[in-house]
Amino acid sequence: MNVSLEDYLKIITPYLHPELVTPQALAQIQALAQRLPISSAVSLECRLNGTEPDVDLHASFTHFPTELSGRFLPNFAWQACQNFAQKWMDSASSLHQSINNLILEFDLPEQLTDQQPIEAISPSPYIMFKPETTISLQELIEHSLRLFQYPLDPQLTTKLKHCLSSLPDGAKLANIGIWLARPTHALRLTIKEILFEQLPIYLEQIGWEYPTHALALYGSTLSPFMDTLALAIDIDQTVHPRIGLECFVTKQFHDQSRWQQFIDHLVKTGLCTPGKRNALLDWTGFTQRSDCPELWPANLTYGDILMGSNALSLFWRRINHIKIVYQPSQPLSAKAYLAFGHSWISAENVVFEEKPGIAQA
Repeated sequence: MNVSLEDYLKIITPYLHPELVTPQALAQIQALAQRLPISSAVSLECRLNGTEPDVDLHASFTHFPTELSGRFLPNFAWQACQNFAQKWMDSASSLHQSINNLILEFDLPEQLTDQQPIEAISPSPYIMFKPETTISLQELIEHSLRLFQYPLDPQLTTKLKHCLSSLPDGAKLANIGIWLARPTHALRLTIKEILFEQLPIYLEQIGWEYPTHALALYGSTLSPFMDTLALAIDIDQTVHPRIGLECFVTKQFHDQSRWQQFIDHLVKTGLCTPGKRNALLDWTGFTQRSDCPELWPANLTYGDILMGSNALSLFWRRINHIKIVYQPSQPLSAKAYLAFGHSWISAENVVFEEKPGIAQA
C-alpha cells in the first residue's frame, strides 16, 4: 500500500485559504508531501504579515522511516538524520527511552527550479523529549548532537548547561532544534510552561545582552489572550538577540473565541492582516470519511473497520500556536502554525461545525 503524506494533505487542502497558503506555496508543499511518508502530525508555518508568502512544513515522526532519506538527494543533513535514527530506534538506548518524537522542518524555497528541485531539500530536526525522562538532559543533548555531527565546543556546552540549570520554577525544556539546513550553527532551545513574568530574570541570567523592560511590557499586553507560553532562543557561545514567544490557547475546538480575541489583537497592532485573520479562524475543524469518501486514504480502512462505532475516524485541523518574533530595535512579526493529522477520537469529545471548503485558485 503506497501511501504518502500527500494523501493526508488532500483531505485538508480545501480548508487552506490562499491568504495563508498561496497557490505557488501549496504546489511546493504538495511536491514535498509526495516524497514524505505519513506523519503523526503536520504543521504549516505561515507568516501573518502581508508581504511574506513563504510557508514551511513541519512533519512529526515517532520513528524514523528507513526509506525517507532515499527519497531525497544524498547530503550531509540526511546522512546526519539517518545516523541519529539508528541509535534512537534501538529500544535499549537512552535516546529511545527519553525522546518522544522527531520533527523535521523543511524551509521551502520561494520557487523550485532545475537547480533547486524538491528532492534537493534538506531537513532541520527538532528533538522532542519525553516529560518523564530521568536522564540528564545535558548528556542527552550532547549525545544527540554528536550523532548529528554537530560541532560541539566548550563554550556551547557551557552556555547550554547554564541555560538548563537556570530554568525558572515550573519551566521545562520541550525540544532542541538543530539547523542542519541553514548556514547558522546555533542551537534552538524551546522552553515550555514559562511565565511572562519569569522571562526578564531568566534572559538576564543566561546572558541575553539586551534590555528586558520593553519585552516585559509587551508580555503584559499579550498575557490576557493566551493560556501557556513557550520561549524559543538560539544559542552558541552567546544567546542570540532574536527570540520567539510561542503562544498557546487550550480547548480551542470547544471555544474559538479565545483565538479570535488574540488574533484580533494582532490585527489591531499591525502583526496580522484582516484577510489572514479570517483565514486562520476558518481553519479549525474536523473532516470525516463521509465528507470526502473518494479522497479517504486507503491505509485507514482497516483501522476504521476495527474501531467501528467505538471511535470516530477524523482528520483534525487546529491552530497549534502563534509565535511572536521579538528582536530589540526591530519590528515585531508573527507566524501561525496550522496543524493537522488523523486520529480515532471518542464521539463525545467532538463538536462538529459545518464549514465549507475554500477553493484554491
